[in-house]
Amino acid sequence: MAKIIDSDIESRTINSSYSTWKNTLVGLTVGVVFWCLTTFIGRFSNSVTIPGDVATILAATVGIILMVFFHMTRPLLVASASAASLWGLAQLTNGLAWFEVIIWTILLYGLAYALFSWVSRYTRIVPVLIVIIAIIVVVRIVATL
Repeated sequence: MAKIIDSDIESRTINSSYSTWKNTLVGLTVGVVFWCLTTFIGRFSNSVTIPGDVATILAATVGIILMVFFHMTRPLLVASASAASLWGLAQLTNGLAWFEVIIWTILLYGLAYALFSWVSRYTRIVPVLIVIIAIIVVVRIVATL
């Protein structure tokens, strides 16, 4: 017996137009969230590394939620690539004044989200993954110098 499928299901489309300011704004917001979480979690720990790593994971989750809310393309890829490239940012900014940490964190997250969302706007996934992995490797090498 044949099943009748109702095609009146209302679905939402992903915004396929690339919006630099919207992606950068999400990145800036995630940078603020990262700094707040690192500061809050750091009050309960004597280390900078563990609160920074936990805050990176939580900030990436907030980034995914915001990008899904704004119907942006490939939110998991952009947030994961940004988190991987900025892993250890709390340790890198350790020793700076609090306002310098805020400025660098917000700036780097905004740039990371803008860069990875710009790269991921290409429709074919294999070249996008290759370029994103190459960017992450270069950023991690430069961060360890």
